[in-house]
Amino acid sequence: MTRALIVLFFLSLSVLGIAQDKEDPKKMFRDIVNVEVDRAKFTPKPTPVAPPPVDPKAKKKKHVVEEPAETPLDTLPPNMPAPLAEILKRAQAWYTNPVTKYVKANGSNSGKSVTCNASFIFKQKTLNPEAEVDGKFTMDIFIEAKEGKYRYTVKHIKHVATKQGMSGGDVYNVVPECGSMKVSDRTWLLIRTEAKKSAQIVVDDIKAFMKEEVNENKDEW
Repeated sequence: MTRALIVLFFLSLSVLGIAQDKEDPKKMFRDIVNVEVDRAKFTPKPTPVAPPPVDPKAKKKKHVVEEPAETPLDTLPPNMPAPLAEILKRAQAWYTNPVTKYVKANGSNSGKSVTCNASFIFKQKTLNPEAEVDGKFTMDIFIEAKEGKYRYTVKHIKHVATKQGMSGGDVYNVVPECGSMKVSDRTWLLIRTEAKKSAQIVVDDIKAFMKEEVNENKDEW
């Protein structure tokens, strides 16, 4: 009986660990977006086939005028799902594209996804703020690519104060990391709201950038 209880105890711990490791979709910005491209630009043109060599010794046949074969109509739609490589190219271009609203860093490209970190400066707009919580918002960004679509994820959105001991941490927590005695509910609500607005800015930038083809001829000197 004791052995059975011990086994049951460890099984419950493992199940609890799995539940904790699972991502909570309510604590992130995530969506799947379909991407189409111009079929004419991304479909390779057929390679012309050379006519067979003429044997000079072969008996010449009487010339017969043949009616030209009717060209089959192209029934395919003008657009097609974007290739994986094209989606990755756009995601990488989004990362390298400079912006003024926030800073992107620690970018990587695995061949299937582009990931990086982003940070926003946070400064309270009131003249006499309740607490010294000015600092920055940080977040992790993932753009996962498949043929014809990508999935963006913005998560681990945190508040990091410049003053030590005043960081709120995960903005999805009800109580700030530093404690409600240092940061009031009203200030914490302000921080959480501004942090989520910052994450939405990143999402809007990604979606706008991923709609367009990358201009590889752009003069960047």
